[in-house]
Amino acid sequence: MHIGLAGTTTVPDLRRWCVLLVCALPAQGQGQSTPLAPVNVTASPLAPDALESAVPTSVLTRPELERRRSTTLGSTLTNLPGVQDSGFGTAAGRPVIRGLDGPRVRIAENGLQTQDAATLSPDHAVGIDPLGTRRIEVLRGPATLLYGGGAIGGLVNVVSDLIPTTRLTGVGGDASLASDSASGGHAAGASLRGGASGWNWTAGAFDRAGGDYRIPGPAVRDDPDSARGRQPNSFTRADGFSGGVSYVGQRGAIGIGHGELSNRYGIPSEDGVFIDLRQRRTEGLAELDEPIPGFTRARIKWLESRYRHDEIEGTSGEIGTAIRSRGRDARIELLHEPIASIRGAFGVQLGSRTLDALGDEAYVPNSKETKTALFYVGETDLGGARLEFGARSERARLTADDPASPSRRYTLNSASVGATVPITDPWAVSANLSLAERAPAIEELYANGPHAATATFEIGNADLARERSVNLDLSLRRTRGDWQGRIGVYANRFRNYIAGLPSDDNGDGIADRVDGDNTITNSAVDPAAGEFTRLTYGQARARFHGIEGELVWKTAASPWSARVFGDLARGTLDASGNLPRMSPARFGASIDYGRGSWSGFVSLLSVLRQDRVARLETTTGGYQRLDAEIAYTVGGGGRDTGVTVFLQGRNLLDEQVRVHTSYIKDLTLQPGRSFSVGVRARF
Repeated sequence: MHIGLAGTTTVPDLRRWCVLLVCALPAQGQGQSTPLAPVNVTASPLAPDALESAVPTSVLTRPELERRRSTTLGSTLTNLPGVQDSGFGTAAGRPVIRGLDGPRVRIAENGLQTQDAATLSPDHAVGIDPLGTRRIEVLRGPATLLYGGGAIGGLVNVVSDLIPTTRLTGVGGDASLASDSASGGHAAGASLRGGASGWNWTAGAFDRAGGDYRIPGPAVRDDPDSARGRQPNSFTRADGFSGGVSYVGQRGAIGIGHGELSNRYGIPSEDGVFIDLRQRRTEGLAELDEPIPGFTRARIKWLESRYRHDEIEGTSGEIGTAIRSRGRDARIELLHEPIASIRGAFGVQLGSRTLDALGDEAYVPNSKETKTALFYVGETDLGGARLEFGARSERARLTADDPASPSRRYTLNSASVGATVPITDPWAVSANLSLAERAPAIEELYANGPHAATATFEIGNADLARERSVNLDLSLRRTRGDWQGRIGVYANRFRNYIAGLPSDDNGDGIADRVDGDNTITNSAVDPAAGEFTRLTYGQARARFHGIEGELVWKTAASPWSARVFGDLARGTLDASGNLPRMSPARFGASIDYGRGSWSGFVSLLSVLRQDRVARLETTTGGYQRLDAEIAYTVGGGGRDTGVTVFLQGRNLLDEQVRVHTSYIKDLTLQPGRSFSVGVRARF
């Protein structure tokens, strides 16, 4: 549950709460002081334990996902420390990590890039549906050593286990079916896994649908005459299927998998406009133990993806913007034998993507980007301390099919070093220092036109330099005993931070608002005139810092467990002060129960008022979100197998929730009180 501070609590109050969180970690466990089972992070070739890694990491396994799973990745992960939702309705929410999102947060599936157009605009949904996932790994802070400059703010790796890498016997699987009162919709999914004699297979499918969801007030802020009862144009329809086969022998595995996704959803900020998205994704995997002398394992992953995205005018049925994308991604990893106690892996990453944007509202030109990268990651023990280090060099090229938009080449170098040092059992401190670089995204370089979903007219800058950052993470952790937790602070300094900021070309002291032809139409007399706010991309130094904490109590002797967490993030641009859409401070807590056939939880999340806003940005009020679930399992072995019937309530206080990280927070509300009833089966 997420319980916490009232909406009027100040920043110093939150810091005092975080200090209390550290003080609450007891010096001695109240039961057997045994470590938790390792939770390995598959996003790294070394598969480190998430609890021991110097990089702040969270892993959601299947039981946790069943409780948190929502319609988007952003809303599914929003209760993790440092992670919030971009809040573009209930169909297009992306994770926001420590106030960074878009092209600075990499979304991967099974360690390979999604190759969709989600970073191009906040109204573009990620080409992954949470219903098809088995676990999610979140790395906070730069993860560029493994995934390039697009992970300069963090990494979210969705694991679907499409291609089995272990021998399966018999047939097993899971299925779920639920309906919710907010949208009057349903969500259904099923997956099967089986194998014999080293041959394995997987198959899965899902279907999700919902109408315009219920809201507890006027949709548009400070406009009592705006829509009430239902959020206009917030419907969603999605379905998909996937399947894979593999062979696992004595020395390795080889396999191939394919999946398809279809997603049609409304844009709440535009009347009648909806998106029809389709993606086809084929991936392969090969692993070989002891491929050549000196190396313990070789792993090859590759991906080919085709993506289609149409933005359709609901009244006329005409396509305003059509996006077509074709992409490839490949990774080769070689794990070497220990050298002077150092475990490590060499890697090569190759990728390319072509993007075609057509139609009257296409604001970026057709383009192509390619990348080639070499990297190394290693770890060793030094007198009980764990040392992690690595480096990456990448070459990136971006080319536009527009004579007025020059091609750009970038050389990007990154490095990191981290250590976890035990101080007294079970306490340890961790530190991680990373230097990362990112190439500008296509829209930052070449955008030139109106963007209706965000009501902006964006103008790129083809002269942008690479973005550079230095990030330091420090944390205190306890990973043994009944009480376990982590609290940390971080500071991130950007050189040449890329930002799209409002222009003031006529010098009247207000942001320029323009029509579709980029002609200024507002003035100091009528500052709200004009259809679009003009944004121009530039660079300046930026600073981010924050604090995150999480404490969990769980003992085998009790059916109860509890969790508290809190986070705070600040971001400023040297040229203009606070950065826009920065994540507000939060504090939360949860209580879980599980004994025999009965289980459940109660959670309360308290989000504080965000009044540290950028120029021309509105403040956002705080809110309290109360969620709960009660479940009963029959058959099988408790909650691990069998059939579970559940009733879940979300936003039980029926709060008016506006997400400050959203471009459309003043135009839309998040869903009000809703109830979901359903069944989950495992076998």
